[in-house]
Amino acid sequence: MSATSKLRTRGQYQLAEDGSTSVVDVYEVTATSESEAIATVVAATSLTQGDAHPEIAGAKLRELSATPDETLHNVWSVEARYNSRQETRENTAYASQRTKGGMRSSSVEVPAFFDTYGYPLVNTAGDAYEGLGRKVRTRTVNVTHNATSIPNYIFNLSDTLNAAAVTILGTTYPAKTCKLTDVNCPDEPVSDKNGDLYYPVTYNIEINPIGWHILLPNRGPNQLIYQTRTSGSAPWSDVTKAAYDAQGDSNLKRVTKRPIESEEQQNLGGEIWLDKNGQAQTVTTLTSTSVGTGTIAAGGTSITMNTGSLPEAPGALIRIAGAGLKGRYHETNLVTVASGGGSGTISRAALEAASAQAVYVSGVIVNEFLLEDVADWSSLPLPNNQP
Repeated sequence: MSATSKLRTRGQYQLAEDGSTSVVDVYEVTATSESEAIATVVAATSLTQGDAHPEIAGAKLRELSATPDETLHNVWSVEARYNSRQETRENTAYASQRTKGGMRSSSVEVPAFFDTYGYPLVNTAGDAYEGLGRKVRTRTVNVTHNATSIPNYIFNLSDTLNAAAVTILGTTYPAKTCKLTDVNCPDEPVSDKNGDLYYPVTYNIEINPIGWHILLPNRGPNQLIYQTRTSGSAPWSDVTKAAYDAQGDSNLKRVTKRPIESEEQQNLGGEIWLDKNGQAQTVTTLTSTSVGTGTIAAGGTSITMNTGSLPEAPGALIRIAGAGLKGRYHETNLVTVASGGGSGTISRAALEAASAQAVYVSGVIVNEFLLEDVADWSSLPLPNNQP
């Protein structure tokens, strides 16, 4: 059995209010038998869903219908309906659907123990505030990924941060700025247009451009005391950190902890700033004046001073103008400083490049802590919504 087809009429055209166009072509199919299979009749037109109309730009074949002639039972009328309306990915097989995602704005509350210059947050009487926070603008991407089987590896990545830079919806985000949350897989698979089964797995990616970390000021009620002695039976004497380091015999030096006392040798009963060696200090370099100008590359951790110099104080809070998201300040702390202060490294990569921008360094020593675990996201499907 076989069938032949010819175009009978073309161009029943219609323009809709939304601007989409539709057109209906009619084919006449002649079969060799009155009992010809419907599938053979339709196949005779050589048309498949998604074919482009030869004359109407953007119109694609959406629907075919076959109707037998009332008098000639081996003759069929096949209508091909085309439409230029936007096609969704659900109109295609699941395997051809990209990982897709939308985005919404959001915010998180982060601790604010000190201001951006390193000053402790206190009232006019000098009392420190407790539990004070500030909002950070974030964004949340809701992702749908179609998988052939339940992707357990995505569940293993839940509540982790990206170890390397990732690109999401056309924007690249540095390491440790994206967090994977709320991974969800349906109880049963669903079928696509071809009847193939797949799992539409959903999850959220929370993007915090300044990073999922907090900077804690190095404060406390106790300080480290460095001591040495002249022999194994001699009494211990308090010395400087430099003298402690110079003593090569570990039996003749030790570090102990002692409550911070006032000049009258009274316990202060509160916290005070500590330097990088854990010893009490009076913060004298808290200032809104920059130490000079510096240059840093986007995604880089090495800063070079164009003018001025960095204090040789690893751990100090540093702010770099223009190196944050969209030209904002980039806040982190110094990891190393070259002799003379002409260059150094920071603990968190710059979000944008900064050239000869103002650099502020506080005398306050801070510690940086990540709020989530870091993981390899190289296998995680990320949405970029390309057609």
